[in-house]
Amino acid sequence: YSNTIIPDSEESFIRAIVDQNITGYAGSRLRMRLLDDVTAGKFIVKKGTYLYAHVTGFTGQRVNLTVTSIFQNNNILPIRLDLYDNDALPGLYVPASAFREFSKVLGSDASQGMTIQQQAENNNQLVMSLLQKMFQSTTTAVGKLIRSNKAKLKYNTQVYLIDPEELKNKQNKY
Repeated sequence: YSNTIIPDSEESFIRAIVDQNITGYAGSRLRMRLLDDVTAGKFIVKKGTYLYAHVTGFTGQRVNLTVTSIFQNNNILPIRLDLYDNDALPGLYVPASAFREFSKVLGSDASQGMTIQQQAENNNQLVMSLLQKMFQSTTTAVGKLIRSNKAKLKYNTQVYLIDPEELKNKQNKY
């Protein structure tokens, strides 16, 4: 169960700003501040209220964040708000992507240390060596990716908080 959350004004999306400088990793918490009053179920959440989003993933050059609850008047309100950047795409735009590095590391590590032997009896050895090297390089690349999946998120970045169900309902009416 989650509350429907809507802006109290004529604006169609909920505006907020990032309220801290942070280097975010998967699962990190990001503090934001509401720029508008909003209604969550039967509660009015005032402008200036702090909300907390969790980094839910990294795709391309974006950091995906989701707000799953609001603390209001000694109540924890379950909600679902996805964070959108000013370019109307989900997540925050981050200029550098760790996923490009993942591809580079995977490709270079898999080919390092391979020697091609042309004798027929060594084909099985070659295949096994290749598979072992690919497994090792994938494991290394994933480890590096997990460690390098981070993004610097800046104070005062304006964002939009959008209920994915409400967005879908509005888009169906277009």
